[in-house]
Formats: sequence, C-alpha cells, structure tokens
Amino acid sequence: MSSARLGNTGASGGLPSPLDLSGEFRKYIGKRVSYATHGIHKYPAKFIPQIPRYCIESFSKVGDVVLDPFMGSGTTLLEAYISGRSSFGIDVHPLASMIAKVKTTPLEPTALSAGAERLVESVRNDDGDVSGWIPEIPNREHWFRPNVLKELATIKKHVWRMRPGHAQDFFKICFSSIIRKVSNSDDDSLIPEVTSFQKKLDEQGKTSYDAIARFENSVRNKLIDAADLWNLAGEVETKYRKPPAVAIIGRDARDIDLDDSSVDLAVTSPPYASAVHYVSVHKLEMYWLELMGNPAELDAKIVGSARAYAADYRAWEPSVGVPELRRVLAEILEKDKKSAYVVYKYFEEMRKSFCEVNRVLKRNGKYCMVVGENTFRKTRIPTYRILAHVASSAGFEVERVFVYDVINRHLDIPRWNDSRIERDHILVFRRERKAVDEPL
Repeated sequence: MSSARLGNTGASGGLPSPLDLSGEFRKYIGKRVSYATHGIHKYPAKFIPQIPRYCIESFSKVGDVVLDPFMGSGTTLLEAYISGRSSFGIDVHPLASMIAKVKTTPLEPTALSAGAERLVESVRNDDGDVSGWIPEIPNREHWFRPNVLKELATIKKHVWRMRPGHAQDFFKICFSSIIRKVSNSDDDSLIPEVTSFQKKLDEQGKTSYDAIARFENSVRNKLIDAADLWNLAGEVETKYRKPPAVAIIGRDARDIDLDDSSVDLAVTSPPYASAVHYVSVHKLEMYWLELMGNPAELDAKIVGSARAYAADYRAWEPSVGVPELRRVLAEILEKDKKSAYVVYKYFEEMRKSFCEVNRVLKRNGKYCMVVGENTFRKTRIPTYRILAHVASSAGFEVERVFVYDVINRHLDIPRWNDSRIERDHILVFRRERKAVDEPL
C-alpha cells in the first residue's frame, strides 16, 4: 500500500484536527429538514439535506458537476440541483434509484393533480378480481392481512395501467411509501418485523390497515411536496438561467460510466460494513414494485454486504498495510474468519470505489465523505480513520475533517448491530495524484 498523505496532522493521530460543525447544523433541530421532495420516501441512514448542501456550497461553484457514487435516495442530487450544479448519481439498489429519480424530477402540479384525481377515483370504484396483481412474497400471509392484499393489489393494478413515465413513477413511490404502514410489520423497525409492540397497538385498535385511505393520503401529501419542487425548479431556472442536469448513470461505484476528469466535486455517505441490510429493509416494497429479482444476487453486489462465500473467505489470507485495519481484523479473526473477511471485503470494495472517483474527478477536485464509526461483532471499527488511509492509497490527501452531532433521530438509522451513531465525521479529500490500483 502506498504511504499515506493525510494533510496537516493534529490530535487525531495523523488526521487534521476535527472542526466541530454541530452548531452549524443544530439550528435545524425541531425544524422541517425534509423540504420539497426530500421526505418523499423513507430510506435508511440518509443524512439531512443541509449536510450535502454545506459541502456543495463550500467546495464547488455554480455550474460545476457533482457526483454521488452512493446516492441512496438522492439527497445530494437534489441539493446540487437547487444549488445550480449538475449532478450524477449511482446506486446498486433499484428502489433507491426510483426514489432518487422521482425526488429530482419536477412535475407540473395541475396535470399531476388531475392525474391523481383520476387514479384515486378508479381505485375507489374498482370491485373486480385483482388476485393476479398480488405478488408472490415469501410468507405473504404473515406480512399482510387478506383485505390489505386485495386493496394493495387494486392500487397497483391502476398505477401499473398508467402510461409509463415520470407521473407513473411518482405514483409508484406514493404506493411504495404506504406498504410497510399497512403491513403487519412494525413501521418503526429497520427491517420488517412483526413485533410485540405492533401486536399491542393492534389489540388497542391504534393501527389502520385501510390501504386505499392510506394511499389517498400519501398522494395528497406528496402532491404538496411535488408542487414545492416545481416552484423550486422555477426559482432555480430563473436564478441560474439554465436548469442543472440530473442523471442516474449506473449501479456500481467501482465502475463509473463517466469520462476521466469530468467531475468537479464528489459528495456521499457510503454504506457501512455489514451495518444495514439494504435489501431486507425494503423487501416488502420491492416485491410489490417488481424490483426484487434475486435477493441474494442483489445483496452480493452491495458494498458492505455481510454476504460472503465460503470459498472466498476460507482461501483469504489476511495481509493489509493499514495498521488500524490490521488490528480490527486480528480482533475479529479471534471470533470467526467469515466476519473478518466481510470487514476486509468492505474496505477493499471502498478502495476500488476511491480509485474510480479519483479517475473521474478533476485535478485538485474535492471528495466529501460523511462517515461515522461502527461496531461489528463487538469490535469497534474506526471507519472514518481507516477510510482516510484507504483514500490516501488511491491518490487522495485528507485536507479537512469536520465532526457534528447526529441531530435528527427520525432520519438516523442504527448503522451497526450494537449501538447508534452519536457523531458523524465529514472527511474532505483532495485529488492529489492518479490512483494506483493495488489491493489493501
């Protein structure tokens, strides 16, 4: 591994001393942080939009091109658009891509509202057989009551019969956003689970399983969000004359479909090592949206996946050049080799992503990465510190480090299996030199 270039050293032992930005973001506590279409669909571990906006406004200028290689639901893309920057987004998760597309596509409110009225009316008046619209879901009756299956199928039938396009995608997201709410799963659980708390609410009559009423309410609320985005788009066009472009360009941050030196700034919050099972989190929605495909194949493509094949980890010989990663792997190896390999695989996949971002960034371009620390197999992983060293091997220098308190518990999802993130770090890398593609 190449020797680290970590900028001005400080109290962090090789990294620049962190600058606390908690005050910068604390003013948003108790306020609506999900303006416009930011809150159009729940998505795990997304950051409040003010964080990518801070990075975009601090390290780029109007007219620049911004990349998010792990875009999730598209928070960075929407903030880039509002700030007059064009953007590209990448994510392996098909639902993430759909949410991001809807989140960043302005739709004319009058036509959208008229389409919503026709759709809701057709759903209300449908009393036909919809059994053919119910997807094959493992343990289907465990997750949904018979009347809910029928109502969801009725909604799906009429949404899917719409003309394909942006409006249909919008209503698919409206539909998707109610699926967990009308299932038997606890809506506050990260991964679908029929909890004792949910059962108690059922017994007390505090839950609603009226899918059609939920859908109508979802459409009504999201029409307001869509109108907000349309108005914002008008302001953006007036302010910047030419509307910034937004494009979702692929599903693999390790193989980016962009030319060399074509991006001015990258901003992202990457996945964590075996922290959030992204396929499981939205499995009910994905079955209904016909996005699931082969769950095992999708999971295997996700950076940070806990899936590992025996042939791979049994043949793996731990040998890495990053001291802190070496210590972490040694500690986890004492418990089991597969878990250690999962952690190694995560950082190796992140290294490949760093190399690709290096390739598409312009010389001296910045890369802002929001990360925290996580615990896996009861071993604390200093993720941001290890990623800083991994980035240095891929041609980046750590220029600044910011730290801030995680302030929005509604958006904050547990990112590991032992505890919650209390503080996040923003690493600001500068592309210093061409990456050398060498394994850890």
